[in-house]
Amino acid sequence: MRAVFALVLSLALSGALLAMNYALFRARTGPPSASSERKVTVTTKRAVRNAPPISQPPAPTTKAPSFHWRALESADYAVYAANLRAVGCPERTLRDILLPDIEKLYDERAKGIEDSPEDNFWETADQRDARQRQRDAKLRALELEKRALIQQLLGAELSYEALKEQRSAGFGSALIEILLGFTDTAKTDQILMVFSLREADAKAHLAVAEGILLDEDITQLHALRDRLENDLARVLAPLEMEELRLRVVVLEEIDHLSRRSGVNVSGAELREIARLRADTRDVFAKVMNLDDEIYSEELRAKGDAAFQELLRRYVGPERFADVERGKDDLFRGLFQSTEKLGVAKTALVQAYESRRAADSQARQIRADQQLSNEERAILLGALRAQTTQALARSLGPVGFDAYLKQHGQQLTNSLSMPVTRQRLEVQRTDVITVK
Repeated sequence: MRAVFALVLSLALSGALLAMNYALFRARTGPPSASSERKVTVTTKRAVRNAPPISQPPAPTTKAPSFHWRALESADYAVYAANLRAVGCPERTLRDILLPDIEKLYDERAKGIEDSPEDNFWETADQRDARQRQRDAKLRALELEKRALIQQLLGAELSYEALKEQRSAGFGSALIEILLGFTDTAKTDQILMVFSLREADAKAHLAVAEGILLDEDITQLHALRDRLENDLARVLAPLEMEELRLRVVVLEEIDHLSRRSGVNVSGAELREIARLRADTRDVFAKVMNLDDEIYSEELRAKGDAAFQELLRRYVGPERFADVERGKDDLFRGLFQSTEKLGVAKTALVQAYESRRAADSQARQIRADQQLSNEERAILLGALRAQTTQALARSLGPVGFDAYLKQHGQQLTNSLSMPVTRQRLEVQRTDVITVK
């Protein structure tokens, strides 16, 4: 019975295996389903599209040549600039590449002009001066040629030297930050560039004139001054132009209006005073150092007098006196050396008046030709002792000692005979003391 069961089980398993083999055979030989067809078709297309036929050898690959900046260079500056722009070089970078290169080229050409053969021994002074004027004219023509090239290549008036100065650090850059802090970096660069170029133009014209200005020279200098203002107006809005004028006045004309000079004014007052000064003086001519050249002494004096009167009316008589004292180094020395010691203003004013009167008397003594040197020395010594006592009374012991520490030597020099080699060592040991 057990053997029969085993035989039946064996036959059943054999039948199952035959059925499975038949199903597999039908699956391989029968038609594929729709989903299987889409999958195979997509795979085949990508393979054909992205790979070469198996029957053909792969195409040889060529390595692209490496890029070199030398390929952009050209002896023609216009071509060089065009090549740089063609590869997407930013304009600021283009400027930084071209300007030093142009500067070097023209420096070499200028050196060739300056290093011309030495003057002939037998030439007269007039002939040597004429030769120098010819050199200056050639150098000026070379400078204008360089500017024209830069304008053509970069579309703006630029100066390599001015850019270097703008990027340098130090006290000058701090003043520039104060003067132009209301503008952005791009405008600051343009403003400084304009100032630099117009100032160079004015210097070149004055050099050619050799101190003798004819009417046509003054007209041309006026034109340079107007060009500066017009150039700035193209960079700055009207309110920015006014801000620039006022800041220039503060730095150039009324820098003594500060607490360090014993003058207390608010920011609003300082701005109004700057406006009064800007209205009575040509600020842009002053910046270019041309006001003495293009305006007569009488006209400048009228402007100064008008400003003084407007200032006196604005601040009042008492504060106007403070302003006038603040201009004098004598008063600033007294004020700054005793500022933190509580010396009263009336005491400072009294000490200042004593100091100023002593300086005036000392000048008269030194100029008196009827006195011998010994008599002058005696009179100046007495004046020095008298002034010392007056200062000590006004400032008090602490204030006077502080003043002497900073300005004692200057006080001695101003109330003594002029320094000579014989008296130099003696004067170094001449220290003012009060018993």
